[in-house]
Amino acid sequence: MGLSSADGGTSVEVDERTRITIWGYCECRWKRFLLRLASFLTLGFFRLLLHWKPSLYVKAALTRCSLKRADVVLIRDESFQWSRRPVRVISRPENFCLLRQGGTLREHCTLRYFTYRKLKFVWFAELGSFHRLQSFDGSIDCDTLHAWRGWSDKQASKLIAAYGANEIAIRLKSVLELVFTEVLNPFYVFQLFSVTIWFSDTYYYYASIVLLMSACSVALDVYQIKKNQAALQRTVHKADVINVLRDQQLQCISTMQLVPGDVILIPAEGCVMMCDAVLIFGNCIVNESSLTGESVPVMKTAIPAGSVTQVNYDHNIHAKHTLYCGTHVLQTRYYSGHEVKAVVTRTGFSTQKGQLVRSIMYPKPVDFEFTKDLLRFVGVLALIASVGIIYTIVLMTIRGTNIGKIFVRALDLITICVPPALPAAMTMGVIAAESRLKKKHIYCISPNTVNTCGGINVVCFDKTGTLTEDGLDFLGILPTTQQGGICKVELKQARDFDADHGIIRAMACCHSLTQMGQQLAGDPLDVVMFNETGWRFEESQAVSESERFDILPPTLVRHPNLTNVEIAVLKQFPFSSDLQRMSVLTRELLSNDVILYCKGAPETVVSLCRSSSIPENFDSVLGYYTKRGFRVLALAMRLMDTSLLKAMKMSRDAVETDLTLLSLLIFENRLKPQTTPVIGQLRKAGIRTVMVTGDNILTATCVARECSIVDESLPLYFVECSDMDNLGFQLHPDETTLLMQSMQQQQQQEEEHREFHVHINTNPRYQLAVSGKTFDVFCKRFPHLLPKLICVCNVFARMSPEQKTQLVNILQQLDYVVAMCGDGANDCGALKAAHAGISLSGGEASIASPFTYKLANIDCVVSVIREGRAALTTSFGVFKYMASYSLTQFLSVSLVYWLGSNLADFQFLFIDLVLITLFTVSFGRTPAADGLHPRAPNVCIMSSNSVSSLVLQLVTVIFYQVFSFVYVSKQAWFVPHYFSPKAEVHPSYQGTAVFLTSTFQYITLVVVYSKSFPYRKSMFSNRLFLFSVLFAIGISTMLTLNPPAWIVDLLELKMPPDMRFRALLLLVAVINFLHCLLIEECFVDRLLPRLRNRLCNNKQLTTANSNSNNNNKHTEFESILEEIGTTPNWIVGESNRRCSKLSSFYNNTSLKIDDQLNLYLCEESNYNSKL
Repeated sequence: MGLSSADGGTSVEVDERTRITIWGYCECRWKRFLLRLASFLTLGFFRLLLHWKPSLYVKAALTRCSLKRADVVLIRDESFQWSRRPVRVISRPENFCLLRQGGTLREHCTLRYFTYRKLKFVWFAELGSFHRLQSFDGSIDCDTLHAWRGWSDKQASKLIAAYGANEIAIRLKSVLELVFTEVLNPFYVFQLFSVTIWFSDTYYYYASIVLLMSACSVALDVYQIKKNQAALQRTVHKADVINVLRDQQLQCISTMQLVPGDVILIPAEGCVMMCDAVLIFGNCIVNESSLTGESVPVMKTAIPAGSVTQVNYDHNIHAKHTLYCGTHVLQTRYYSGHEVKAVVTRTGFSTQKGQLVRSIMYPKPVDFEFTKDLLRFVGVLALIASVGIIYTIVLMTIRGTNIGKIFVRALDLITICVPPALPAAMTMGVIAAESRLKKKHIYCISPNTVNTCGGINVVCFDKTGTLTEDGLDFLGILPTTQQGGICKVELKQARDFDADHGIIRAMACCHSLTQMGQQLAGDPLDVVMFNETGWRFEESQAVSESERFDILPPTLVRHPNLTNVEIAVLKQFPFSSDLQRMSVLTRELLSNDVILYCKGAPETVVSLCRSSSIPENFDSVLGYYTKRGFRVLALAMRLMDTSLLKAMKMSRDAVETDLTLLSLLIFENRLKPQTTPVIGQLRKAGIRTVMVTGDNILTATCVARECSIVDESLPLYFVECSDMDNLGFQLHPDETTLLMQSMQQQQQQEEEHREFHVHINTNPRYQLAVSGKTFDVFCKRFPHLLPKLICVCNVFARMSPEQKTQLVNILQQLDYVVAMCGDGANDCGALKAAHAGISLSGGEASIASPFTYKLANIDCVVSVIREGRAALTTSFGVFKYMASYSLTQFLSVSLVYWLGSNLADFQFLFIDLVLITLFTVSFGRTPAADGLHPRAPNVCIMSSNSVSSLVLQLVTVIFYQVFSFVYVSKQAWFVPHYFSPKAEVHPSYQGTAVFLTSTFQYITLVVVYSKSFPYRKSMFSNRLFLFSVLFAIGISTMLTLNPPAWIVDLLELKMPPDMRFRALLLLVAVINFLHCLLIEECFVDRLLPRLRNRLCNNKQLTTANSNSNNNNKHTEFESILEEIGTTPNWIVGESNRRCSKLSSFYNNTSLKIDDQLNLYLCEESNYNSKL
């Protein structure tokens, strides 16, 4: 059954990592009637509000009921996004068929279901809940798959009626539909409301311009959406034809008619897969770049059968045997007279390709504090507008103004106080940043992500292909000697051995290479290794019956000089990320000996070898090279003591045992030239860097040290799971770790220091490195310790793609703003999950990543963060300026309302169109600063700095406007304004003084809020902005001192006759500017932070002394680092152990914490033996 949530909903699984919560609702006539009545009485506004809030609509129009009776389901996803979906009921005379566990079918006469994000969820009465349609993945064991013979036509017809056509159909919405959707956006609705008010108020000019700009904006949005939809649709291949077994007969059908459980034949010439399928017979060479970004063809082999324990097929575990939708089968390899067969496991949007398309169609909402604060502040502006509405209504009612005019004036204040142009103005910095990124070959498909990049405080990097070069260099061979040792410094080359030496034979045979034309295709490491041997690679086209033994035609490798030395690779056990090894069964054609060669991770291969063949110095030699960042593989062999027939029938576990270690192979994976400088820049900027890789933990930590992800000055500990059954852990100090004996003194000094200064330690005094195995144990058994681990761990090794995604999600839960940088191979999930995914691959997988860099190095990370910080600073400045502008204009209008007048249309037009539009367009063109400043930008609009700035600037604006308003009335030549209820605008000295003063205030505010250091270059580098400011100053000075008569008439000004007074207004503007600049530069930027820090320190000190929790708002990771940032005591136990206790357990002593967790501390020299 579906799981019940705390709020009464039912939890339903969407996929392995996603769940939704659903509630049932049924029709209610009286609620429907009341809804329509309320919509009619509010002129549709109430219905519009419910359109924006699906959960409110369902509750207002429908009645809660059980899922069994539901006509509509209300859905909440894990990001708390709401949607509603109708429950449909269909029936057919021939019934429907649904898959059950084990591949059996169950018939249903009716099907009750709803669709959510292209997936179908069916009602199961016996379970009392909706569940996603069952596929073959996880429901059928491998032995059953091998015996599978497909469906009959009748069964397939019933299945397709339930599962639907096998297609990834992306419907292109019509232009009219898109326009309607865009216009109903709250932003455009408010703009339409404002334009309506302005037209009714005869403010035609600006209203027409805003209407035209809005129409252009809608048109551009619709064009971009259509363009993106078309691009996405082009990534989906159209239907094809394929041979399928139905009723035990071969049929040629459309791929759209495929259903889970169909047995299909893969054509010899290759094809594009239109479904997910598992190979049960034959091999395929596949290009998976469309899903993984990896352009190297991979070999897919038939799923093994005949295991002792029945293992259910799982596409994650059996990826080497699975053909994924959207991938290109280049070649097939099969038995003579037979075909390559596969069983369809998933169709349509359930496939891997379908999941990728769905992730693009329904992206995860960006949870960024800046956006939330923006909406909160708009609410504050709306509250201020409500005060203005009350003021206007009271004032005009007292003066006997007619109700219609009062209504228009009151609503007009809303459009002034909450500027409709705010969202458009906020995007200017983003557009400019996006344009600058494009010039650097960084392409962005999600502009909203640019601002988020300004808050990035942790960057996760893949290793191979991202930090290091793609290719590997072969350095040499370390053979075992007859005396049982390995010389760790004398690397030998392949040419130093006889061409038919056992090591060379192993290098020539133990790989998964295949021939594509004249080129070798496969793992780059295998290609490098084989090329070193000098042997020739051939693939036999014919094998005698006596040699076939249910195998594929063998791969042949030939000695370059000796014509009689020819080895056939008869059977391959492919590389498995879980097993960390591969092996091959071989036979020399002139010999009857069957030899197994095995290659893989040294610690794995050694565990399969006879102890007598393992040199005593193996651990030290392995550690010597892995700690220097080299890729190390072990080679081993076994002379099979059985016949070829028996050997071919043996299971993998049976043949991969009792091996003889031959040698270690040393490869080098060089850092890219840009890696270390970029990591250095990020560290100096206070941005945490994390390595997330599938490589060996020692190799990973060495590369991390080389590129400075791991700090040389801090101790590093390896945390490893020592026993999965007992869940023991080992904590190993790295050889460069600081001496443990000094930790006690360090802690004592920290405690003495803490007596005087209390602060959050966001820079931990130690570092951890973990493997994927250990990470998994923490996730499953110790979730309460997982946040602590992640906050101080900088190297995550042997991580699967799912674990990478999980890590990114947990970092986000800890309030980190996460960037993920990868080359696309195995990083797609993490790239999609991060706040900012940066793909170094141009493959199809990068569609889901907001940023794609074409030059394949991590230089782009600094550029993205720099531009993000600049865009965020620009957005802050634009927002504060637009808020100040609206409040300044609100004050001006309120003052002239007091006179019974209003600003003239062309006065509004001059302010809104000439000044504000010019400033907002040019504001964001200031380039980003050259470097990354150590201080991160503020991401909170509602911070004390921002609020204090706005309040103080507003007070200053009020003072100088009121001063001008009052002072002009004290002049001898002043003539009081004549109030006329019939006149809309009547020129007055006071109105003119307020208008002229406010024009300079708009210029003052834009200069004050156009902050440069430390995230943007000087505003003098922005020529357009500089020109705008100088132009505005010139125009405003001319209007104040000596405007032409036609401008006076156009703007409906009443100029003061005294030139000295006009000069005084200019002097007031200069003093106003200096006053505002002083407030911003001295008080807000310098004095206020010092006062706040002093108050916070005093508060923390008082709180610490009273042993109570402080109430300051910290991020989750800051609170954790404050708790555990100095020592790894929390791993030793959850009690408050002192660092001095660590030294007493230093010499490889076990400390039992509870029944499930043991912790060991040992010297670095003991670490390799513990692997």
